[in-house]
Amino acid sequence: MIIKLSWRNLWRNRRRTLITVASIVFAIILANIMDSLLLGLNKQMVDSLVGVYSGHFQIQQEGYWEDKSLHNSFVPNDSLETALEGTEGIKGFSYRLESVALAATNKMTKGTLVMGIDPDKEKNITGFDKKIIQGNYLGETNNQALVGKGLAEKMNISVGDSLVLVGEGYHGASAADKYEVSGIIRLGSPDLDNNIVILKLEDAQFLYGAYDRVTSIPVFLRPNQPQEQAIANLKPNLNTDFIVKPWQEMLPMLTQSIGLIDALRVIIVVLLYVLISFSILGTIIMMAHERMTELRILLSIGMRKKVMQLMVLIETFFMALFGAVLGFLASYPIVNYFKVNPIQFRGKVADGWESFGIDPIMPTTVDFGVFTKHTLIILVISILLSIYAIHQISSLKPVASKK
Repeated sequence: MIIKLSWRNLWRNRRRTLITVASIVFAIILANIMDSLLLGLNKQMVDSLVGVYSGHFQIQQEGYWEDKSLHNSFVPNDSLETALEGTEGIKGFSYRLESVALAATNKMTKGTLVMGIDPDKEKNITGFDKKIIQGNYLGETNNQALVGKGLAEKMNISVGDSLVLVGEGYHGASAADKYEVSGIIRLGSPDLDNNIVILKLEDAQFLYGAYDRVTSIPVFLRPNQPQEQAIANLKPNLNTDFIVKPWQEMLPMLTQSIGLIDALRVIIVVLLYVLISFSILGTIIMMAHERMTELRILLSIGMRKKVMQLMVLIETFFMALFGAVLGFLASYPIVNYFKVNPIQFRGKVADGWESFGIDPIMPTTVDFGVFTKHTLIILVISILLSIYAIHQISSLKPVASKK
């Protein structure tokens, strides 16, 4: 009976009900968009470096990371490959040889990062072939090179141009060779795009005289695979000369940036909840005062306060539930739109982002866990704020109501 009466009361004043529901819907949409944007920024930062460069962790020779020297490179063996293939949760791995060189064209020279890769393995793991914006991916022909988008622009390099690399090879040998630029690649990290030249692994080994050697084996995990668990499963099967380097240790600046963004997320969400609470409370206060005459009449004809309080609580629950469901459903298309069409920054703002090695775009992340969390929290806040209306009922005086 009380539920039926509460339901009818909602639609006796549709304007009041719609205002309350709309405030809850807006609150949920706003919280979901803000949190999804910051989560998307975190994911973009991780994907732009971890997903295409470092991997979730790397297998390295002891001492390599401290000086990044070719002298601490190693020759991978079958037992190492077997250990990696037998570890649960690993999506794939690749062999890389990294060093530095001076890149030269007929117009200018610039210091670069040279990375030798296995083109076939990278296709399946990092999707380098899908990041080519001009020209073609590395083919069967030797002495081909991919040049980062930013580096190509700085050095005025086009597909088909010749590029000379000069540097120091393994054990002090001289390293020099000429390559044809087969493609321009955009990895999504300004730090990489402005400095990288990618060769086939055997071409890089020949250039540096580091035959059959690699400097690292980046390992990429399957989605939702705990990194710590995969490392723990792999370590017992590794030779003691090798170390496992998590991306958090290789990219400390990225780790700090993610920590700052997470802290910012908490601050923004708390502020949103405070603003949302005041907005909803204002609506509930308006609703309570509008109904005082009605509630006094009900009290004067004998309805108990507890029944009236329960009736108001049920009404608030219905409105909060409607708002929560509508807010949840309305959040998805908006958040998904900004995932497909991310916010793009230009001018000085873009320059500022790129100076930190971040691609100047801000996509969202569609995470139904985030939607559910904010929907439930705001639903609970709305119900708790109805205590104000319940308190107003408890303060009604029977005698004053009869007058």
